[in-house]
Amino acid sequence: MSEVSFYFDFSSPYGYLAAEQMDAFEQRLGVSVIWRPFMIGAAFKQTGQSPLLDQPIRGPYFRHDMERCARLKNIAFRIPDNFPYAALVPTRAYYWLEENSPKLARLFAKDIYRGYFADGLDMSDPENVFAAATRHSIDVSEMRAAVESQKWKDHVRKVTEDAIAMGAFGSPFFFYEDEPFFGNDRMDQLEQWISLSKGTQDS
Repeated sequence: MSEVSFYFDFSSPYGYLAAEQMDAFEQRLGVSVIWRPFMIGAAFKQTGQSPLLDQPIRGPYFRHDMERCARLKNIAFRIPDNFPYAALVPTRAYYWLEENSPKLARLFAKDIYRGYFADGLDMSDPENVFAAATRHSIDVSEMRAAVESQKWKDHVRKVTEDAIAMGAFGSPFFFYEDEPFFGNDRMDQLEQWISLSKGTQDS
């Protein structure tokens, strides 16, 4: 099965919108989507970008656009009070979970995203991250240890470095057979590209 790498940051509103569409996308295209949270702040340091809502003139447009995109897709959405935040804890927790259960890790990722962008929970507070874990019967004491483990700190750093080296500079960022696509608004184009590529392979 063909693979799509889906890079995102847990504080990214467009990453959230993409995540909400990903199951249907995966089933429709017959591809396997590999979820890869990374730390977008590291990419911003290299590109000189700042958080969307902090950008002069562009900020108000992006706020409007985020809300419009969510409304058009019928996705619950609100700008959190503490937007953005450094999502180190949920990102480390995700990879710890993925090691044993990618399916559970994905469910956890969706819960983190929805808690932040739909329910307005402060996900910079680790307790809210751990509360999400309990809803999936995840051992919170083990997760607490994992997010402080050097193994997962190093892993997140490596994933982030690799993503940037591949050319990922924002969230969401997709790769299909080394072809890059940036943004929630490029998912239709990505879908067309995959369909054309698979049609070529089948012919």
